[in-house]
Amino acid sequence: MATKAKSSSSSCLSFLKDALLLPTQNAKLFVPVFLLVTAPLLILQITNVFCIQPRTADILHHLDEIKNMDPSSADYAELMAEILKEARELVIISIALLIITFAESFAKQIIAFFATSTTYAGDRYSLPELFTEVIMKGRRLRGPLITVAMVGVLNVACILLLVALLQLAMSHMGVLYMAVLFVLPFLVFLYLNIVFFVAIAASVADADRRGVSALTLAWRLMTQVWRKEGCVLVVVVQLVEMVPSPLHAVALAWLKKSMPMGLALLSVYALLSGLVQLFYYAAAMVYYYQAMESKEVMAHDYVKIPTGEATV
Repeated sequence: MATKAKSSSSSCLSFLKDALLLPTQNAKLFVPVFLLVTAPLLILQITNVFCIQPRTADILHHLDEIKNMDPSSADYAELMAEILKEARELVIISIALLIITFAESFAKQIIAFFATSTTYAGDRYSLPELFTEVIMKGRRLRGPLITVAMVGVLNVACILLLVALLQLAMSHMGVLYMAVLFVLPFLVFLYLNIVFFVAIAASVADADRRGVSALTLAWRLMTQVWRKEGCVLVVVVQLVEMVPSPLHAVALAWLKKSMPMGLALLSVYALLSGLVQLFYYAAAMVYYYQAMESKEVMAHDYVKIPTGEATV
């Protein structure tokens, strides 16, 4: 009994070790997957530095200038036209970046989850083989796409709800209101965010799970089957996700002093963020598989429970 209890206790963290080691089992697949995850992050940071920030700074500067100008003057009209032009450019860039980010997020999650799923199952595909033999085979892609789309909608809905709750809490300006109206729902959102990841993992691992069924299964695993491990997954993922944040702040500060140094730090930040993302994709997938194995073991043990009746 003591050995079994010790084994059960250690399992709370052992699946995280398996997730860390998983990419090393198939380097020919995970190196390009890591580059696919990292490249969009770096492109996003470079676009922000060279396209969004300069235009935003120019608009703010022009708005500050236009306050002291005569609205009937030619300079005022010229400056207003320049502001409108830069605002249109900023809107176009932001919309294009938003569309690209959503598409990239879809592709990144599906590729990463299929990579972790097949590697955990013992297959050793290259990236082209993963596309041709797994992702594009049959209807394997349909379930994850439906689940990722549903998760995206739910995430947006949760964020909008949190913004509304934050505004409501700030209007009351009380610590108790802040805790009840925003802090607690925010903690629930963090937990649900990991449930969403496990749901995507379920839809990748099981072709019959998609959308609502994948979300329902993930919720049951997180709240009933592997509750302690689920809480560990939530805490670890949220803590690890914060690791690159200070480096990003340092990189933005260095951009004002030295552009090459700032860009170098942003590159390191993108690489570190890519590693973090790859880790929690692997952690969610390993959690799903081991929770399902635990569920099967529990069901098997339930059948084996003696009834207490003596056999003659």
